Amino acid sequence: MTRRSLWLVIPVAALLVFGATAWLVWRDVHRRVEALTSSHEEMIPIAAVVTRVRDLSRLETAAMHVVHVSTVKQEYQLIPNAIGGDEMTFFAAGDVIAGVDLAQLRDADVRREADGAIVLRLPPPQVLVTRLDNKESRVISRKTGLLRRADVNLESRAREYAEGGIRSEAVRKGILPLAARNAETKLAAFLHTMGFAKVRFDNTAARAE
Repeated sequence: MTRRSLWLVIPVAALLVFGATAWLVWRDVHRRVEALTSSHEEMIPIAAVVTRVRDLSRLETAAMHVVHVSTVKQEYQLIPNAIGGDEMTFFAAGDVIAGVDLAQLRDADVRREADGAIVLRLPPPQVLVTRLDNKESRVISRKTGLLRRADVNLESRAREYAEGGIRSEAVRKGILPLAARNAETKLAAFLHTMGFAKVRFDNTAARAE
């Protein structure tokens, strides 16, 4: 091979190598772009949705700190309280937690509509936990008649009554609707992670037993 021929072959070979390399790089980039931009579709059976939601069990979605003051009395009709009565005023503070018991969710409470949306009918919200704060709760006053022995169980009954009062006060202040709204928000976010872009909740009809 002459020197002139060699100078002709080298550029052609270099051009071929460059072209092959460029094509390989373009093909790799094209595959990566296609993988990033292509859509992914996953079909999830309704039964699987119900099972996964049930796995969340009792979903606590709202909490309130409530104080309650009550007086418990023991008295007789014909005996003045100063002689035979027993009275205690109790200051109670505690926490009420409400949410949804998803173990009650039934297959009929979940459906998929034509537009791909998942529609859920949740169990009604309920108070899940009521607990007194022993550090804050205390007896404010105790009055026992002169001829009366103090009832050692009166404080226990006062605490039990106060716990019910705290629960009722939280319900009166709207903890159950708050728990229902928060449950919908949390479950919608959970179902979005499962691949459902549209999630709706059916609150129009009462749950049939």
